[in-house]
Amino acid sequence: MKNKYAVLLCAVVLAAGLTACGGQTGESGQSAGENTQGSSESGGAADYDPVTYEDLASTVVSLGPYKGLEAQRVVEVVTDETVQKEINAIKKEYSQLVTVDRPAQEGDVALINFTGYVDGETSEGLQGTEYYLELGSGEMVPGFEDQLIGASADESREVEITFPEDYYPEMAGKDAVFDVYVAEVQEYVLEDWGDAFVQENLGYDSIEDMESSIRSELEQGAEADAEMNLQYALVEKFLSGCEFEIQDSDVEAYIDEMMSEYETYATMYGMELSEFLDQALGMSAEQLRENFRETANFRVQMTLAFHQVAEEEGITVSEEEYQEQLQTVADQYGYENPAEVEAVYNRDMMEEQMIQDKVISLIVENAVIS
Repeated sequence: MKNKYAVLLCAVVLAAGLTACGGQTGESGQSAGENTQGSSESGGAADYDPVTYEDLASTVVSLGPYKGLEAQRVVEVVTDETVQKEINAIKKEYSQLVTVDRPAQEGDVALINFTGYVDGETSEGLQGTEYYLELGSGEMVPGFEDQLIGASADESREVEITFPEDYYPEMAGKDAVFDVYVAEVQEYVLEDWGDAFVQENLGYDSIEDMESSIRSELEQGAEADAEMNLQYALVEKFLSGCEFEIQDSDVEAYIDEMMSEYETYATMYGMELSEFLDQALGMSAEQLRENFRETANFRVQMTLAFHQVAEEEGITVSEEEYQEQLQTVADQYGYENPAEVEAVYNRDMMEEQMIQDKVISLIVENAVIS
């Protein structure tokens, strides 16, 4: 799983609709992550005019040091437990959920109805009906799922939790009490798991081959995340040494850009934005905009500072480099002719990303990394 640094860097550094860094939506319709990229069926193109350096009214008062910055590169260790977790997730895709007549265990799925109360008051965001919850999945606020382990079908339980401090502002740090009714307990059943099954359904030679391949993929992902987190740490340290005069209009423009994806999704589902956000995220458009504010401010700072570094270092994008990038995007998204990319992607948007990539490379190459 990508941590918050990798996700945020993907959102703000590799932005402009050229890199997909989306979240995953489960059975409940709740998003497990956020994606600030503009997207469309044509391969990620934004249906808005992206914010570029020339659009900004904000300024850099002073530029902090960007060479010799210190940071650690930490690679998460892939354990046997991590590999097994991935295998279990694959097995679930091919399993059947079977109702069981016993108390719920970790890994089971409980069909629940719930109503939560904060300061004695409830709201739509604290309620759910016929909600399938896998116990131990971490889908709910910490502590919620643990208190349902041991519950049986047709049992009611009172669940007490405290919302994390980094939760939505209106709930952060508050205590809540949930009345939960467990209607049914189910377990995953896959009877014919074995070498023959993985050969036929997953394309591996054997379970051992699958485990080895999954471990290799996870290790590659851990390396990629480590590099992304390193880049974020260095960029964050660089920006913290700069001084800016930030205009609210610039921040709002980036928020508009990030909101546009959710507007696109709402249209795709034939829903009003408010209805879509309530069902997908359990929040209003105003709340989502506020959640985006810190990221938007970061993006304004990054764009301004990166362009000043580019000016000082003589970093530009040549026509040859631009054409190579066109070909890369064409290959990535399946365009037959690179010229088709220009009909979808704004040139300024692509060059913006290329400048950012070059500045990041400069910062990393000149950093002191342990």
